[in-house]
Parts: sequence; C-alpha cells; structure tokens
Amino acid sequence: MRRIIATFVTFLFLLPLTSFQAQPYKIDLIVFQDLNSIDFAALSFANNLRGAPRIFQVVITPEGQDVIIKGVVDWQSDENSASRQLVTFTTEKFKARSFFNDEIGNSEIRIATAEGDKSLAEDLIRKGKPTGKVTINLVLLDGNSNFLASAEPKVLSFLNPAQTITIFSPIEGSIYDVGNVQAQWTAVTGATSYRIRANVIPPGSPSPEDALNAGNPFINDKDVGTSLTVNLGTILDRQWVGGDQVVMAVTAVITGPGGGTTLRSPLVTFRLSRSGNSSSNIANPDLVRLANLISGKVSQDFVNKLLNGQITPDRIHITDENGNTLSFTEFLNVLANWETNPQSIISIDFTGK
Repeated sequence: MRRIIATFVTFLFLLPLTSFQAQPYKIDLIVFQDLNSIDFAALSFANNLRGAPRIFQVVITPEGQDVIIKGVVDWQSDENSASRQLVTFTTEKFKARSFFNDEIGNSEIRIATAEGDKSLAEDLIRKGKPTGKVTINLVLLDGNSNFLASAEPKVLSFLNPAQTITIFSPIEGSIYDVGNVQAQWTAVTGATSYRIRANVIPPGSPSPEDALNAGNPFINDKDVGTSLTVNLGTILDRQWVGGDQVVMAVTAVITGPGGGTTLRSPLVTFRLSRSGNSSSNIANPDLVRLANLISGKVSQDFVNKLLNGQITPDRIHITDENGNTLSFTEFLNVLANWETNPQSIISIDFTGK
C-alpha cells in the first residue's frame, strides 16, 4: 500500500511542473492565392507599404514577448537559371503578434536593415508583374537576437509570367496600300523602346522567319522609342513596291542588369496592293482599343473591321441603357472605365446593321 501511495504522490508533483513548461515559439508564413495580378513592389520588405495589396500574413505564437524577424528573399527567373538573392532584412524589436504585409512600416513592425541587389530589385519592379519563382525564408529571434524558430520556406511560383506582344495591325493576310501600312501593338511593362523589323518574303522562301532574318530588310530593327503605333512607310530603309509579300515583327527592349532583355512579337505577314486599292485603311486608335476589349466576345469579322479601319467612328451608333445617344467623346470615357475595370462588363450583345 505504501508503494502505491508514493507513486501516486510523485505523479501529483510532476503534473504541475509539466503544465508550466514554456510554450515553444512558432512562426508561419501564409500566402494568399491569386498572385498573378500583383506586382513585384508588393513583395518588397520595406517600410511604408501603405496601400500595397494584402498578399501574405506572418503568424507568430505565443504573442506578447519581444521578438525580431530576419528574412531572406531569393528570386529565380526559370528552372534553368540559378537562384539570386534579392534582399536580406531584419526588423526592429516588436511584441510578438501576427501581422499582414501591408502593416510593415505602418505599425510598430518596422524594417531596421535591408540589404540586397539593388539593380536587380529595380529591374524587377520596373518589369511590374512577377516572373519565375520567389522564395521567402523567415527566422524568429528573441529580443537579444537568439534563435527561437524558423518558418517553412515559402516558394511563390508564377506559372504564367511571360509577357507577350499582340499586333493589332497589320492583320495577318491582309492587303495594304504601299504608303499606308499602319502598325499598332500592345504595350509591354518595363519596355523602354520598341524595334521594328520587316522584310520581303520572296517566292520559294523556306519560311517567314528565314525571310525576316535575311539581309537587306525593308526595315532594319528600326527603334521607334516608346510609341505603340507607326506608319511603316515612314521608317523604310529601302523602298517596297506593290505586290510584295512582307513579314514583320516588333521587339520590346527591357533594360536591366547584364544588358536587359528583349521580347519579340509573333510574326505577321501581309501583302502590298498592286493597284493602290486595299482592304485596309488607317484604324482609329480608339476603335482598336475597343476591338481589343471585345475580341472573343463578339463576331470576329466585326473585330477585324475595327482593326483594319473599315469601320470608322461615324458608322457606330452608341446608346446607353435608356436609349439615349452617346457622343463618341462620351463613349471614350466609358471605354476608359471598361479598360480599368473589365470586371464591370457583365455581358456584350452585338447587332450588325
């Protein structure tokens, strides 16, 4: 009986001791979904990020004690490239709690030091939309910089990062007047200039690609600055003539470390009219904007006519939901709103007349 009682008493003394053991610290990084719409600036670990989109949360337990966070952010452009360190940072001391990224620098949680590849960071921010993979590592320290815990590394993979150039005009396979070939294309984030190359496709040419890269081009990588539209007839390096079949491409130049990068559009081929008559006029830039917005939602024939100038503003009758006629200027204000808030378009009904 004495032995049983002694064991029981020992257990009673051990139970309170275990209940008073310190709770281990934990730090977790929670990243929200749908990151393809953010820009690189939102991934900055810097003070005063007020207005930045809320894209991640740092969860720290238990709360209340003085802690410091140290972090490392690495970037990898693609699977075949080496990872590069974007920034290392350390926060000032703060009372442990959970917080969102947009609280950094706008609360008691502030960055004390941040070091990294400044030119790489500036280049990525200038590009805008994230590309490749971003890896974030966080370590939790106590107020005296002693290790407490580390978060599982978080890899942000942007699976569809590539920007593209869409050429609105010339339209593939169309016929244009010799002196009136209007080129127009979409903007590329971070592009500091655009270059145009065009060449004849001679009979028997193996491919438009070979023809484009052949010698003595019509337009030899002509730099047109940041313009998104140009009449090709005004930048020719040698004269073209009616009947020529032409291949053209636009290349965006994006400056950055190591000489920067370039992005080329898909090739477009078209023919020059022999008689001076063509199926194309100069497209109204605002109608090109409209065509880009409604492409895939209405008749493609209507979209093509907007793009090649066959439909002009005076041939479009615009009314509001109450049947009131809108001027073209009033419509442009609506168009600008649609471009900024495409989600506001509920449906599109097209009636040809």
